[in-house]
Amino acid sequence: MPNILERYFEEASKRITKQPFPPNSDFRPPEYPKHSGFDPKEIGSENDYLIPVKEKWEQEALTKRFIDREVLFPISSEDRDLLDGGIREFGFDVYAFYKSRRHVTQRPYPGKWGIFYLEHAISRIQEQIEIIYPGYGPSQQLAYKFLREHERFHFKFDFYALSVEANIGRALYDPLKHALHHHRIYQVEEALANRHAWEWAKQRRVGMGDFAYDFMKLQPGAYARFDEKKFELASELAANLIDLNVSSMARRDDQALWVGNIPKELLSSSLCPEYFVRPTSLTSWINPAVKLPKVLKVTETESFSRLLEKKYPSLKKGWNATKSKLIENPSTPGLGFKSWDKSLGLWSVRVNLNFRAHLRETPESNGSWEAEKIGSHKAMGHG
Repeated sequence: MPNILERYFEEASKRITKQPFPPNSDFRPPEYPKHSGFDPKEIGSENDYLIPVKEKWEQEALTKRFIDREVLFPISSEDRDLLDGGIREFGFDVYAFYKSRRHVTQRPYPGKWGIFYLEHAISRIQEQIEIIYPGYGPSQQLAYKFLREHERFHFKFDFYALSVEANIGRALYDPLKHALHHHRIYQVEEALANRHAWEWAKQRRVGMGDFAYDFMKLQPGAYARFDEKKFELASELAANLIDLNVSSMARRDDQALWVGNIPKELLSSSLCPEYFVRPTSLTSWINPAVKLPKVLKVTETESFSRLLEKKYPSLKKGWNATKSKLIENPSTPGLGFKSWDKSLGLWSVRVNLNFRAHLRETPESNGSWEAEKIGSHKAMGHG
C-alpha cells in the first residue's frame, strides 16, 4: 500500500503535462564541456543483491553482538583503486544514488525507488574515517549517514520540483535532467547535495568537517562547488529548474529559500525507501578506465626544481613529505590527488593548506610521475 509520500507523487503527477525536449526554441544548451558522468540506468543486473537498509542494520547488530565490533564488507586493493578513481571522475553519486518515485518502473532495479548505497563504498569511506579519526565512534554508521545526507538532498529537491510542477501544471524535473544528460557532473544540484553532507559533517556532534571538505574537493565539476554561497547555489538551481536556464549565471532569487525544503512530516526515514546494493561486479558501477593510477616514483622537471630552490625553499620539506605520501598511497586523505587538466594529462596534489603541485605520468606509464609546477592554490587555478 503506498505511503503518504508515494500517494502525493501519484496525485501530483496527474496534474503535470509532459512536454518534448527541448520545450521551446529559446532553450540554450549548457556551456559546460560534455561529461556524461555516472548514469544509474546503465547499471542494475537482475543478479545484484539488494537488501533494505533496516534489515541490513538488524543483521549488523546481531553480528556485532557476537564479535563486539563492526565488520567491514570486504574490498580488495583493486576495488579501492576503482572506488577512489570513481569518486574523482564521477562524483558522490557513484557511491550512492537517488532514484525518483517518478521513475519507479525504469532501470535500474525496476519496481523500486529511493536511495541505493553501494556496499563497497560504505566500507571504503569507513576505512578512510578510521584512518583520520582512529577509535572515533561507529565508523560504519558514520559512513552510511555521510552518504545518506547527500542523497537525502536529492530526495528533497525532487519533492520541491514536484510541488512546483503540480502548481504550474508543467514538467520541469525530467526536462532539466534531459538538458544536463551529457553534462551530469555540472548539475548544481550536486553542489547543494554535497553541501548538505558537508554541513552535517561539520556539526560538533559529528566532527568530520575536515574529512568531508577534502572528500568533496576531490570531486569534479559542480560537486566541488559545495562551499560557494548556499543562497546563490539554490537560486541558480531554481532557475535551472523553473526557467530551464542552465547557465551558471542563471538566478531565481525568489525561489532560493524554498529549494530543497519540504514538510518535516515527509522526512521520516520510513517514507523514502533505502537499499544496500552488492553488484555482481564492481565494474558494472565503475568503469575500470577511471581507476586511480599508481604512483611508484616522482621526479621533478628542471623548472620545478628551480622554482622550489629559488622561490619556495620553505616548501622543500613539505614537498618531500607529499612525494613520500603519494608513493605510499595516492589516495591518502588530505593529499587531494586528482586529475586537473585531462587535455594535458595533468594531475594536482596538495603540498600544504596554501600550495599545490601539478604533475603528470611519464610516457612509459609505469607508475613514474614528473612534477612540473608548484604554487599557491590561487596561482595554480584552484581558487
